[in-house]
Amino acid sequence: MSNSRRSTRGVVQRLVLTLLAGLMWLSSSLFAAPAYADDSPASKRYIAADGTDLTAMAQCLPKQLSQGNVARALRESRNDFLEKVFDVKDNYDDYKLDETEIAYLNCVESKGVTPQVKR
Repeated sequence: MSNSRRSTRGVVQRLVLTLLAGLMWLSSSLFAAPAYADDSPASKRYIAADGTDLTAMAQCLPKQLSQGNVARALRESRNDFLEKVFDVKDNYDDYKLDETEIAYLNCVESKGVTPQVKR
């Protein structure tokens, strides 16, 4: 009887250890950040997982676009949003752009990055 209890106890211990290791692996993979901040003293840099430098985009992102706002979302849904998403028009300058979008594009360009829409 004691041998069966020991073997059962050993199996349960291995099972619990395996379960804990799996949970640790799962939590580390789920909460891994796709972009990280490089805290160098010169400046803060944002690098994507594939190595793409996102610093200009992060620095130019207006505060109002980084926060949820239903009224703004409804207003922009009437602002050629779906046409821009599906790239309906040949020239990007034909779309109605919000002041925030214009300021963002100008900021990104001032940092030396050519937006995808201008390529």
